Amino acid sequence: MQHVLRLLETRDSVQVAELAETFSVSEVTVRSDLSTMAGQGLVARIRGGVRALRDGPEVGFDLRLRLEVEPKRAIARAAAAMVDDGEAVALDASTTAYYLALELRSMRELVVVTNGLLVATALADAPGITVLVTGGVLRLSAMSLVGDLGTDVLRSTRINKGFLGARGLSLERGLMDLNPDEVRIKQEMADACEQVYGIIDGTKWHRSALLPFVQVEELAGLVTDLGAPADQVAAWRAEGLDVVVADPGPHEAVPARPRDLRRPPVPDRTVGR
Repeated sequence: MQHVLRLLETRDSVQVAELAETFSVSEVTVRSDLSTMAGQGLVARIRGGVRALRDGPEVGFDLRLRLEVEPKRAIARAAAAMVDDGEAVALDASTTAYYLALELRSMRELVVVTNGLLVATALADAPGITVLVTGGVLRLSAMSLVGDLGTDVLRSTRINKGFLGARGLSLERGLMDLNPDEVRIKQEMADACEQVYGIIDGTKWHRSALLPFVQVEELAGLVTDLGAPADQVAAWRAEGLDVVVADPGPHEAVPARPRDLRRPPVPDRTVGR
């Protein structure tokens, strides 16, 4: 099931026959697992396989949030340790940035600049944090804001540290992503920051993507997990980059899923209020 979710990050669909061959199991077994995934709201069934869900603002983000949970939380803890009270930090709309937002909730006099609505929601009621949302056009699949309104805000802002996720990375091209609008806002976010850190789980080290948004020389460092290939980590360090490899440690309970911004809040029906 995890394999299917990873494939659907970069593909429209996955076929039963392909999965049966990959895992050396019967197509009946594969269909049963895919039906279970569909019943959990992770994928949609199509003839001969499944496809990624595309019909709501939360689904794309929620699906990615279920991948590599413990490594992402370990990365978030390590990145949060780099943030000091009183700083201004930028977080993009990545799922790792969402977990980082959860780790920052106890900070004091912190300003967080983000283009991620669910990242902002995770910090909305944190008493010591001021959240600045960049504004722009809503991208439903990522619940992110992109466009000129966001870039205008960032061009007039100075931020101490930025933590940005990516779909892929390489020493030749730096950090990369797929969507041109997301790439543009990430570039503006990076330009506004004194220090930029990539928050990259181990699965991203084997990937490339369409568009680079931060070059190697513009990075202060990377925060990753034990899944990162040791030879590539060593190569990045040889270029003078600080690469922090976080250990997930003992398994912990997964935090609550982001609130669904499509649904109105449940009214308080307590007697006497």
